[in-house]
Amino acid sequence: MGEVVQTMPRRVLGGELKRLRLAAGKSQEDIAEVVGKARTRINNLENGRANLTADELRRVLDFLEVSPEDREKVLAMGVEARKRHPRRAKVDLLPSTYHRNADLESLAVRISSYDRGVIPGLLQIPEYAEALIANGDGVWWEQSYQERVNRVAFRLERQKLLSGKDLVFIFTDDALATLVGGAQVMRQQVEHLLEASERPNVSLRLLDSTEPKNPCLYGPIVLLDFEEPAPPVGLLPVAYGPSVYLREPGDTAALARGLARLQELAFSLEESRARLRAVLERI
Repeated sequence: MGEVVQTMPRRVLGGELKRLRLAAGKSQEDIAEVVGKARTRINNLENGRANLTADELRRVLDFLEVSPEDREKVLAMGVEARKRHPRRAKVDLLPSTYHRNADLESLAVRISSYDRGVIPGLLQIPEYAEALIANGDGVWWEQSYQERVNRVAFRLERQKLLSGKDLVFIFTDDALATLVGGAQVMRQQVEHLLEASERPNVSLRLLDSTEPKNPCLYGPIVLLDFEEPAPPVGLLPVAYGPSVYLREPGDTAALARGLARLQELAFSLEESRARLRAVLERI
């Protein structure tokens, strides 16, 4: 069985198997022998990057002599880990890092993000996204019309996440001064932001780009929260190359503190909407 994309159900399953293995005083080599895999595969399993068949999982649980309660719970985790999440955005033609982004975002119950100088991807209208991605064509990837189409399609597919999740957006107000795609596109984009800000599951806050106490001057950052017992995952997106994922409690706690400070510094929800309306009058 090849290595699989890390998803939250696999991470939860892997973490639980590691806990049970350590409690039983067994090594990864012991588990590898039980299922006939290499030790590296068991390490990947515990990190959420590999999976077990139902039969392999039962053999591991038998070997660890887990309680009936733990056995039932872990077998259910295994079923979830082997599923492909139905809401995953289509990213077959994009690099593998996009697969992980889509899987984790689709499983999150709360997405908190901070962007500097750009409208957040989940809030971009098609024309804005197309203009933004066109600017990177031939710079961050080989110049390709199809690549641009794929990237825009992926970004718009992700916006289905706007329903059914708590979404927190903080971005600097200089994003509204850059006429990406021209004045008409920006007008439509700001109108879309105002509509999104009225949704009960969306918190949209503008931040003064010159705020001297901003602890995240370079941005952007994303924090994904999941249903218990899954821990949060941090994401540091970059313009080029794979994004950085943070899952250690100390790291995700730091991101949570950073986002909390940004919310303290940002304009209120009402003031943010007022500033968006003011931008419409100027365009």
